[in-house]
Amino acid sequence: MRFMIDREPLTIEVLAGSNGSRPAVLDRVIGATIYLDEAKRIGHHLLTITEGVVPPQGFRVLSQSHQLIYAWHVGDDGPKN
Repeated sequence: MRFMIDREPLTIEVLAGSNGSRPAVLDRVIGATIYLDEAKRIGHHLLTITEGVVPPQGFRVLSQSHQLIYAWHVGDDGPKN
């Protein structure tokens, strides 16, 4: 895997249903990767291992400046990659 110095580390958050205007964050991995495809794989893996009173409903990938890059929710159609 090549290293890209101009890319920012991404944050992956596992989400529960929203409690108003913002979803509840069940788990967060900061700086896991700089590659979006890898962040998606990590997000799907985190969905399978995150436990709690409320089941995970999806995940999102954020930039270092907390901008939304990608979001996936349980029930979304299409590939999980």
